[in-house]
Amino acid sequence: MSETNPAAAATRVAIECVTLWLESDRQSAAEHIAGLQHDPDGPGADRIIAGLLSLSHLLVLMLAHERGGGADDLVEKARGILQKLSRDLPG
Repeated sequence: MSETNPAAAATRVAIECVTLWLESDRQSAAEHIAGLQHDPDGPGADRIIAGLLSLSHLLVLMLAHERGGGADDLVEKARGILQKLSRDLPG
């Protein structure tokens, strides 16, 4: 990960992981992600997790904005979306 901004690099890796996860072959995606975690020149698990959190943060804020959140209540609306998702998960 030689990119100047480590946070942006980690988020790009997260985008790669989620893009692979969207495909029907989840086993292959899981193997690729595991390879990234253990590659000595790769981002490592900590950076992958940080990138996934950054990507999730960005996406939930975008969703909150699309659902009418403004500058003053965007984070609160995002929290509400996450709470609803948590409540709606099975079992």
